[in-house]
Amino acid sequence: MKDYLVKALAYDGRVRIYAAVTTDTVSEGQKRHDTWPVASAALGRTMTATLFLGAMQKENQKITAKIEGNGPIGTIIADSDTQGAIRGYVTNPHVNFVELNEVGKLDVRRGVGTEGTLSVVKDLGFGENFTGQIPIVSGEIAEDFTYYLANSEQINSSVGVGVLVNPDTTIKAAGGFMLQLLPGADDSLITEIEKNLAKCPTVSRMIDSGETPESIITLLAGGEDNVKF
Repeated sequence: MKDYLVKALAYDGRVRIYAAVTTDTVSEGQKRHDTWPVASAALGRTMTATLFLGAMQKENQKITAKIEGNGPIGTIIADSDTQGAIRGYVTNPHVNFVELNEVGKLDVRRGVGTEGTLSVVKDLGFGENFTGQIPIVSGEIAEDFTYYLANSEQINSSVGVGVLVNPDTTIKAAGGFMLQLLPGADDSLITEIEKNLAKCPTVSRMIDSGETPESIITLLAGGEDNVKF
């Protein structure tokens, strides 16, 4: 499946959802920087989340996200624009751990660290920039971008990003979603969305099993009747 991003509205315009497959893009990053599995997962998650932030912007605006944690990976930087161009790198690409984390996945938190900052710089054009910064709350990347959106952008959101790495260190699957509540989203709708999220497999597993951005959005929205592409 080729990389692409889809935007949609759900629940009568009260929810906005983005979903993307980024396997080829993250694979290219892995090859160029010779990243080892944990570094690949951290970089791929950051690039995918930054892709969504770029898609939110107005024409010709650009986004740069920087994660500076206290883990061995060091600084992670990714930038994107409204056209879906995305690139990124890590200070130390050769990070991996034999031990998996408590849920049997690559220990990205250990690689990134649990102390530090996530900063996002918006290039608004004409030499004007806006910077938002939050402390790292997880080190798992998705939770950190979710916290950033809630605190710096004042948008209640849920971000899910994932990368599956093959035993030979190549990228098997990568992608993610970003769900945002818009005006009119009440408590009952939030409860329903939380149930939808709880039912979904991890996003990287969904992509690996053949789910498309459209089908991921449909799952998050609780059915195709609730979605407008």
